Amino acid sequence: MRGTLRGWLEVYGTGKKTAADGTLTSSPLQSRPSRKNSSAPEGETPEQKIDRLEAENAALRAETTKLTTEREILQRAAKYFAGETRW
Repeated sequence: MRGTLRGWLEVYGTGKKTAADGTLTSSPLQSRPSRKNSSAPEGETPEQKIDRLEAENAALRAETTKLTTEREILQRAAKYFAGETRW
């Protein structure tokens, strides 16, 4: 056994991990699934792949913008309410 945290984790594990909905998830130290994109259809042409990836990229950019805006609103609200609190 190595004298590192990774060695300890390999021997003793990290316990059961659960997602927010209560389902079991795998440990990050366990082998990961292959990186092949399971949503890619068989026989997809390069043009179709580019179109699919561009659409996915646009959706991810929109979600990033939305989440960034929400985070900024929450930060401003926290700052406002922290200033309003008089203990």
